[in-house]
Amino acid sequence: MKQKQRRSQQSALYSQALFETAHDAEAGERSSAEKAADQTAQRLRVQEITRRLVEHYGEPAWSSKDPLSQLVDVLLSHRTRDEQTAAAYARLRQRFGSWEAVRDAPTAAVEEAIAVVNWPEIKAPRLQTILRQITAERGALNLDFLCTLPVDEGLAWLSRFEGVGPKTAACVLLFSCRLPVLPVDTHVHRIAIRLGLISPRLTPEQAQPVLQALLPNDARTIYNFHKGLVWHGQRCCYFQRPRCERCFLRDLCTYYAAQQRQQTTGEGKGGAV
Repeated sequence: MKQKQRRSQQSALYSQALFETAHDAEAGERSSAEKAADQTAQRLRVQEITRRLVEHYGEPAWSSKDPLSQLVDVLLSHRTRDEQTAAAYARLRQRFGSWEAVRDAPTAAVEEAIAVVNWPEIKAPRLQTILRQITAERGALNLDFLCTLPVDEGLAWLSRFEGVGPKTAACVLLFSCRLPVLPVDTHVHRIAIRLGLISPRLTPEQAQPVLQALLPNDARTIYNFHKGLVWHGQRCCYFQRPRCERCFLRDLCTYYAAQQRQQTTGEGKGGAV
């Protein structure tokens, strides 16, 4: 009971910090002390958000894929549902047996094997091109060396390939190498904006270092935050009509607070907004 009371008190403090903290630089220049206090408050909020995500959804299991297999999986996943990605990945492994065989197969055969994903006609030749480039540069299809590089070097190495952007590169390094880097996908980006962690003016690429700075330099915590927000985006905080009424983060959410203010204003004028 005392533990629940402490958690309730913590949640109230985090919620209070949300509404007392100014997020918009256009509100005027702030002193370095005020900026530091703002950053501290945001870090505390991210800590609480991560705790609740793990409490609600559980701690996510690490990927068992090696870095090359993880890269293939993420390339297949672009704009594709998880179950379709998993089916396409499994068909590649079953049909060809190795990434070398995928690399050397007729492109039409690879395209047919991944037909369940979106844009297989683009992904098949792109995947084979990347596999050939890795072979030419490394002498073999193995990316395990990425796990020994500093994060910045690993991101730069992967991002040279066409179709491998910051999110894809970060997914490989976090999921497979367990390095402390945050991928910002559509769910993470959308929910971070709604929670008031980042400005809605930021693109996912611009948001990445902002959100990364709010997290500890710990791969497990970053993974919990990332996967938790992805699951929350898939199950509650939808792109359209988010289910705020059953969201366990709503007391920390600027989007929900704005909706509540609109309803209050509408009721005061004789109707809900």
